[in-house]
Amino acid sequence: MKFVVSTVNPVTETEKPLRRGSDARPVLDDAAVRKVDRSGLVEHLKSLPDQVPRGLQLGTSVGPLAVNRRVVVVGMGGSGIAGAVLGAWLTAEKGAALAAIHDSRLPPWVGESDLVVAVSYSGNTLETLAATREAMARGCDLVGIASGGTLRDLCNGHGLPYVAVPPGLMPRSAFGYLFGGLAGLFDPTVGTEVRNAVSALKKRGEKLVPRVPDAKNPAKVLARWLKARTPIIYGTPTYAPVARRWAAELNENAKVLAWASVLPEADHNELVGWAEDPAAKKFAAILLRDPSESDTDKAMMNATRDLVRRSDVEEVKTDGPTLLARMLTTIQLGDWTSFYVAILRKVDPTPVAVIGKLKERLARGEP
Repeated sequence: MKFVVSTVNPVTETEKPLRRGSDARPVLDDAAVRKVDRSGLVEHLKSLPDQVPRGLQLGTSVGPLAVNRRVVVVGMGGSGIAGAVLGAWLTAEKGAALAAIHDSRLPPWVGESDLVVAVSYSGNTLETLAATREAMARGCDLVGIASGGTLRDLCNGHGLPYVAVPPGLMPRSAFGYLFGGLAGLFDPTVGTEVRNAVSALKKRGEKLVPRVPDAKNPAKVLARWLKARTPIIYGTPTYAPVARRWAAELNENAKVLAWASVLPEADHNELVGWAEDPAAKKFAAILLRDPSESDTDKAMMNATRDLVRRSDVEEVKTDGPTLLARMLTTIQLGDWTSFYVAILRKVDPTPVAVIGKLKERLARGEP
């Protein structure tokens, strides 16, 4: 299992890693991490390979409720991304019908024959609760996944299935529990493939922790490259939620602007901006590649890479044993990369004060 981080535009001399003692580049070892990571996010990142099988066990205990039927997963932010990733993989590999909804309202086509899975790590996400109540009103079958809160109370009060994941984390740091919990609702073959992917997560995770030197740690290499750049992460439709996870982790952990976009659609509009906007030089493109790309996708990704070369471009390639393993380890790489960007910027990666302010204002019903 390996990653290849390919810099299309050559790295400049000032961007090359320097040894300890240089006054030009800070180190990213355990001591440097402890000084900045005051909330201990590093331990949650390390726990991802353990979270997934535990979440799978919790979901399986509720039963295979999502077999041979249409499934709708509702959730926001760090909770909702688990459904989007699972849905992208199931669509690509098994042709399963799973729709990930990131809104307070359900689409009109959702009805009583569908299974709605409400995912809110806190159990108190306003949009998810609104969609949950709408699903109940429509007579849908419903499952809740949370660590507590109002969603737990709704499920328990109405005798609905409920997957209780461990509390005490930020939603984005509980991705493994939430993803595994969702996967456990499907038939046993899904669980088998998820368990097989965990070994890839464990192996990759050992190469991304702070004690691994820069030259051997792709997350540190990417973080140094990204520190002074605004990234836009690109993926094919299968990798679209993976790209969104990268952008969201950079937003929340590193406290920087970052966006995700989908190819080939972006080639029909954004490509013009890369080619003709002088401000494009302030941005950096990251292309998430997969060895199972179709010939059409491969040609499109290669052409995109070449046509945006006037700006900085990185290709992230992985060679895991299965598509799911590659998707999950690419998420793992993005999580660690965002963490190291935060350390380089000297910001504690855990707090997201402005999101708390938004939720407080919405809870008060302010216009």
